[in-house]
Amino acid sequence: MNLVALSQLIFSIGRRYPRFPLAFVRTIPLKLFREMRRPGLRETFRRASRAPYYQEAFARAGIDAKKIRYPEDLGDFFLTADVLKSKPESLLCGTPELAIESSGTSGRISKVYLSHKEMEYNAFQSALIWALYGLNREDRMICTLDLAFGLGALLTERGVRYMQMFAMVVGRVDPLEAYRRLAEYRFNVVVSDPFWMVRLTEIAREHGRPGPLKLLIGGGEGVTDRTRSDLEQFWDAKLCMTYASTEAATILAFECLSRTGYHVNEFDFYLEIDRPDEEGYGEIVFTTVNRRVMPLVRYRTGDVARWLPGSCPCRLPFRRISPLRGRLDEQVSCAWGNVHPDLFRKILGTIPGLANDWQVALLERNGKQTFQFRLELQDGASGRDNTGKLILKAIESQEPSAWQTYVQKLADIEFVFYPKGTLRKGRKLLSLVDERNLANGK
Repeated sequence: MNLVALSQLIFSIGRRYPRFPLAFVRTIPLKLFREMRRPGLRETFRRASRAPYYQEAFARAGIDAKKIRYPEDLGDFFLTADVLKSKPESLLCGTPELAIESSGTSGRISKVYLSHKEMEYNAFQSALIWALYGLNREDRMICTLDLAFGLGALLTERGVRYMQMFAMVVGRVDPLEAYRRLAEYRFNVVVSDPFWMVRLTEIAREHGRPGPLKLLIGGGEGVTDRTRSDLEQFWDAKLCMTYASTEAATILAFECLSRTGYHVNEFDFYLEIDRPDEEGYGEIVFTTVNRRVMPLVRYRTGDVARWLPGSCPCRLPFRRISPLRGRLDEQVSCAWGNVHPDLFRKILGTIPGLANDWQVALLERNGKQTFQFRLELQDGASGRDNTGKLILKAIESQEPSAWQTYVQKLADIEFVFYPKGTLRKGRKLLSLVDERNLANGK
């Protein structure tokens, strides 16, 4: 039996016995998962060698596709996002029946092609993960992920068909409209992006909470500890984040109810952490196991994380990765050393009165590096001057080397405040941007 057949068996039994999926998966050793994954990997390499891009790339690198057993056998070969943005059709080795696109933070988008069968399988796997959360036909779900050319809403809309539960996938509606229907439809599970959940919670604080929820499932970007705590305390429900992407075309990793890292979807992906640093952080690279129309081999995600040691209290056998530290294109080398968004998340996470959205830009003014904190304040929060002082104090206590460069005037710090809800121009907001090459430093 392969992993596809195993997941179908687990889920089919789970329809009748909701507690079965979690209990059964806990009994499967990780080694067995890996053995059952091997045939799918071999087929991935065999199929991929038919696609024009892989044929040419393997030939240039002197790679014999017939001898590949694991991604590491490919040596220095990696697939980059540029291929998915400029010539995705060159990766095809089957007939595409649909496509999904990335929202992206730049002008170019990534395109991934699938068959309807592959999309249905991915939706089925998402439903299996929901079953591991304990969701069943008694629950009622609302999903407000964007209904566009991307993955989230499509995956959810198809996945709920396997759950036999009441569900509405309504797209990115105004949170006020969703709030008005929470009690009417008795929704107890909300699937959305964290920034949308934050706005829904603000409305519920003002007008009254319709009732507790069972579970919040977040997608898209990460969430700060403070935001997670606020959401969970208000709704009396746990927030579990998922790590999905257009390129993965499904959930690549997910938080369990223990929320001690992200469990990797070992059914469908072979995951690597490439070039880890002294703390173990490196780029997430994945190879698809069950995709046949457009398999991805050693795809560089640009996301930075590390493997987490030990076992999880939930007893799932899947390995875990840390929450994303940031993206490679968000890391900058500067007077503070190699800086990543996680540094600023820790600093800003201790400051009261800040809204969820923020951005730090590295500028250069008259030859001096300047960190510009672009911030939004919560309604009724303390003054701007006080917020700046608290941030400086947090830097002094948490990042002594960065504070020293500031005191020695090797680098400067400034604060710019924006009206709440205006920093985010699209679905994604880069946390750290390097703007030193802009002519005016603004």
